[in-house]
Amino acid sequence: MPPALSIRELAQVMQKRAAYNIITMQNNLRYINLSWAVVAICEDGTLPLSTIVHDEQDEAEVVEHYVIGYMAFWHIAFVNEDHLVPCHDDTLRTEARQKIDRYIADHPPVETFPRFYLVLLRQPIAPMEPDGMSRVYQM
Repeated sequence: MPPALSIRELAQVMQKRAAYNIITMQNNLRYINLSWAVVAICEDGTLPLSTIVHDEQDEAEVVEHYVIGYMAFWHIAFVNEDHLVPCHDDTLRTEARQKIDRYIADHPPVETFPRFYLVLLRQPIAPMEPDGMSRVYQM
């Protein structure tokens, strides 16, 4: 049986693990631009996005369907796709990616299982911050 760790040693192990998870996540992030949001997908080798996207499907459409269903299921917002406002501002998209990166750095995950991060761009369906983006939603 291995010796018990002190609280300080345990904290150091947890801190190293969190730092490793952040690096791993950032290296495995894929950004998907929807017309109305930016989605970051953290994949691991056990369940890549390609397992749910079939040959005839568009990756962005599959992600959009998932995101809309998730938002409705968790009562974040009920999305009428006809009322989504397209955003073609590349600067805002870049800022949304950076916002997601900052969120991950500030909220390190315990494990790197597959997850989605979502930032809405100038949408009336959810509260917007002064920068024209929603907060980061983790799915």
